[in-house]
Amino acid sequence: MISKQKHLLFLGTTSNAGKTFVTGFVGKTLKEQYSIKVCPFKAQNMSNYATVCEYNKELSIAQASQAALMGIEPKADMNPVLLKPMGNVRSQIVIRGVPSNIITPGTFYKQMDSLKAEVDIAFEALSADNEMLVIEGAGLGFELNLKNRDLANQFMMEKENVNSVLVTNIENGGVFASVLGSYQLMPKQVKKRFKGVIINDFRGDVSYFDDGRKIIESWGIPVLGVIPHINYGLDNEDCMDIMHSYEQKNKEVIHVGVIQYPRVSNINDVEPLVHDPSVQVSFISQRVYLDMFDKIILPGSRAVIDDLRWLKNTGIAEDLKHTNVDIYGICGGYQMLHNQLNDPFGTESSRAKPDNESGIGLIPANVEFMPNKILKRKDYILFEDIKVHGFEMHTGVSDKYEIFYDSPKVKGSMAHEVFHCDNFRKWWLAQNLNKQVKEWNFKSWKNSVQNGVALKFKDIIDWERLID
Repeated sequence: MISKQKHLLFLGTTSNAGKTFVTGFVGKTLKEQYSIKVCPFKAQNMSNYATVCEYNKELSIAQASQAALMGIEPKADMNPVLLKPMGNVRSQIVIRGVPSNIITPGTFYKQMDSLKAEVDIAFEALSADNEMLVIEGAGLGFELNLKNRDLANQFMMEKENVNSVLVTNIENGGVFASVLGSYQLMPKQVKKRFKGVIINDFRGDVSYFDDGRKIIESWGIPVLGVIPHINYGLDNEDCMDIMHSYEQKNKEVIHVGVIQYPRVSNINDVEPLVHDPSVQVSFISQRVYLDMFDKIILPGSRAVIDDLRWLKNTGIAEDLKHTNVDIYGICGGYQMLHNQLNDPFGTESSRAKPDNESGIGLIPANVEFMPNKILKRKDYILFEDIKVHGFEMHTGVSDKYEIFYDSPKVKGSMAHEVFHCDNFRKWWLAQNLNKQVKEWNFKSWKNSVQNGVALKFKDIIDWERLID
């Protein structure tokens, strides 16, 4: 019998266990195959990958992508506490979608009681509107020294209406020790509500793990399923290593170089380009010959002035001034292309004090960083009257080109997700090039990939055991 009164919490036995992936597709399957009204939730996240949702509030990309998988509108309460690292152990804290102050670990821990209250408010609100929350933990589930400060894992697992599931990535090694160790560290009350473990990312024939399954189950730990290696790589927020194309591409593709500075953010902006059959994307983390590319993109940054200085120190900034290649800047990358960047309030710099830096100088205007962040989701009309849907999330304001700048060589905008628009992406790729751009619908392609993964999940997981 399906228990809709209990929520599901997915805890990692290690970092990068695949919790975001598993949580999202479990939720999608529960909705589509079992008609359960589900909703994603993560009490606390640490990420510079965020989007703008309803009421112009901030939400982590991970929970927004999970909501999309489950066919529901993203809400800020799905991730009530979001930490956005700025460097030098400083982070901006976003509480229920509203940007708050800059904190250090010490000031964060002092706010713990009030943050727990905010998590509970969001949790109860979503619980009231849904039959089941699929909850993603963070990192390792059982860091005992952090017990009283662990919002995402130990605070959630103690709730009586939350069942726990372990997720482990066999590709990382140490699966038996991490599964048994995690189980043994569970409090007795949590063990009573423990459903089992999901083994993720098994390469090869999963039947080769039959003996491993028997060993784990001999410890009293149910194995809910063994997920084979799936080439997914969409909506990732942890690293760019898995963001690569599914298909082999021919030699006539358009080569796009994406600058990967140390504090790059919202790299998901270029996800459609990575998978577009007409494009080959390379991420640039050191000085290279830029004229080997057809196009160059400067993506967003969580510390614009610091990343601008990195561009100068590596020599890439100087190369950008002299390259013949078309350049596009997105948000923080757009700001770096200006003449001068001024931060009178210390909003953007990791130095936590007023700062300024000369820009790359390809846009004849200046940027000033304001104390309050601009958050908008809307339709934009850019360049040659092209309509795109996207969002803004920035404190830097251009004194001449508030939304976008257009010249034959240099273009850019404050808006994110512009390359998710097929018409815009095709238009930009064709600019100043004599190469063919194929018709391709990113949204349809992505839906097809996700539906294929969901079908695999349907057959892999022991659903009755998971949700009885």
